Amino acid sequence: METVTFALSSIPSGSGAFLADQLAALLTARPDAAVVVCDVSAVDQPRAADLDHLAWLKLTTRRAGRDFVLQGVGTRLRLLLALTGFGEVLDAEPGGPSAHDGDGGRPAGKPS
Repeated sequence: METVTFALSSIPSGSGAFLADQLAALLTARPDAAVVVCDVSAVDQPRAADLDHLAWLKLTTRRAGRDFVLQGVGTRLRLLLALTGFGEVLDAEPGGPSAHDGDGGRPAGKPS
């Protein structure tokens, strides 16, 4: 199964549509990719607005008939996902160094 990685180092305010357009162009260039892995390991100060941007990316991916997975979800983003219920919508897996802060490696949206 081919994957494409879309890395986010930060998520500028109001950039959801712009990021979705970038991802759509990437998916057009990679028609063989069945899964988009969105690396969010560098997003260390997530805001509620960032969830909107991530939802744009998931919607873009689903419209293209691909799967979307968040990778490298840090503690703060994992907690924000759980608090808002977005952890149920945005498939997330732990990954970067901040994703395993003594929590046993539970995926985002799955608090104990």
